Amino acid sequence: MSMAHHLRHRVQFNLPWLGVLILIILAIGFLLPVLPNDFWWYLRLGKDIVSNGSIPIFDTYSSTAFGQPVSYPMWLSAVIMYGIYQLGDLTLMVLVRGLVVVSFYILLWIICIKQGLPGWLVTLLTLICALAGANNWAVRPQMFVYPLFGLTLLILNSAIDDSPINTSDQNKEYIKRFIWLIPIALIWANIHGSVILLFLLATPYFLFFQRNRIFFFILVLAFLATFINPRGPMLWWDTFQLIQASGNQFSQEWKAPVNSGWQMNLFFFWLLLFIPLAAFSKNKLKTHQWVWFLGIGWMALTGVRYVIWFLAILLIFSSFLLKGLLKNNSNSASFQNIKLNILLVVFLSVLPLSLLPGIRDKWWSAAPIVISKNTPVVAVNWINTNLDPDGLIFNDYLFGSYLIFAAPDHPVWIDSRFYPYSEAVWEDYLSISNAEPGWLDKLNEYHIEHLVLDNDSQKNLILALADNQQFCESYSDEQATIFSPCE
Repeated sequence: MSMAHHLRHRVQFNLPWLGVLILIILAIGFLLPVLPNDFWWYLRLGKDIVSNGSIPIFDTYSSTAFGQPVSYPMWLSAVIMYGIYQLGDLTLMVLVRGLVVVSFYILLWIICIKQGLPGWLVTLLTLICALAGANNWAVRPQMFVYPLFGLTLLILNSAIDDSPINTSDQNKEYIKRFIWLIPIALIWANIHGSVILLFLLATPYFLFFQRNRIFFFILVLAFLATFINPRGPMLWWDTFQLIQASGNQFSQEWKAPVNSGWQMNLFFFWLLLFIPLAAFSKNKLKTHQWVWFLGIGWMALTGVRYVIWFLAILLIFSSFLLKGLLKNNSNSASFQNIKLNILLVVFLSVLPLSLLPGIRDKWWSAAPIVISKNTPVVAVNWINTNLDPDGLIFNDYLFGSYLIFAAPDHPVWIDSRFYPYSEAVWEDYLSISNAEPGWLDKLNEYHIEHLVLDNDSQKNLILALADNQQFCESYSDEQATIFSPCE
């Protein structure tokens, strides 16, 4: 039996375990609320691109960065998100989120099944990986590249159990596999700036394992494919500029993770367990795999946003190392009836559809909310009806994302894009929000007429404004309070 045939049978015999994984991940993905951070303003960007036929190069969404140059490497994601929203509103958007996320973990599951572990154990490890990284499942451009990252790992997975290419027959076989890196790079470069991850995986693979001219040629073509975007080669410069933007220091996802909360507990515990696992396993990682581990691991330990990528690496390598510790019982608890297995995985995959927004409300009286509580839907409706667009507003930064989309005539003071705003603007935002000494003078310097504040994160400012004679409360609900000039 060929290796490919053996792998296909291993997948088929363990489909019910895969179905359990799909059921749980889709259920979580459909129930998680839509966060405002990188969702609503991307819908506005997608709409502007479609309406104008071009990508904005100057900021028009804010008053503090108005007219300054901006770049949007994630332009295609914005267009896709806007198209999905127009076709099926939040129901379709949440469905797509679930599908792209689950496809990522299906790919990781397949890679781990290839290592020879029992299906139940692969499913358990993949589920832990998914749960630990669920904080990164927000509806945002990054979600679209999860499957691309998984495909890249699947393509390069020959690093674990194959040998370098030495024969012409191997060349033909591996060209069919590696050639997919080119369209992956092309799509990735237009969807999200994290395309560099592809080359962080492929370059060590070439340098330390697959020193083959054909693979090098494919790698060069993949790199050149990233130039096929509206900015051409400047995409790389734009990406590095975004990474180095001073405003990023004020974003939690750019900060180093801390061992707080059960998800980070899982992550750090797994990281600690990996040390003895690597030391005592009969299986040993190759040089390029250690480069992956150390490189992407360093990224994860310096920024929360990179943890989900490193968890995928941890999962694959842990499965490989565990195989070196366990007895050869890879077929235990597997299911031999392939037709029944297919029916089971289809049934388990369809079940979570009943949890989609718009469907669950018909049978679940206490169904979870679709839009997160820090999205000021009602307050923005009031703003569009009652506030003059000429009056400058000061707003909570998360509110800014929804304001950009739902109140396009009212430029925001700040929003969750982070990078367009200078360090001074972010420092003033924090100072004003915390009602630090001089907060009123700062508001007057910016000629602010209205304040759209979050009742939780900006409590100090709301209390300070209550004792102020310049601004009076004009609107309030459970989420937001709006202040305007006293008459």
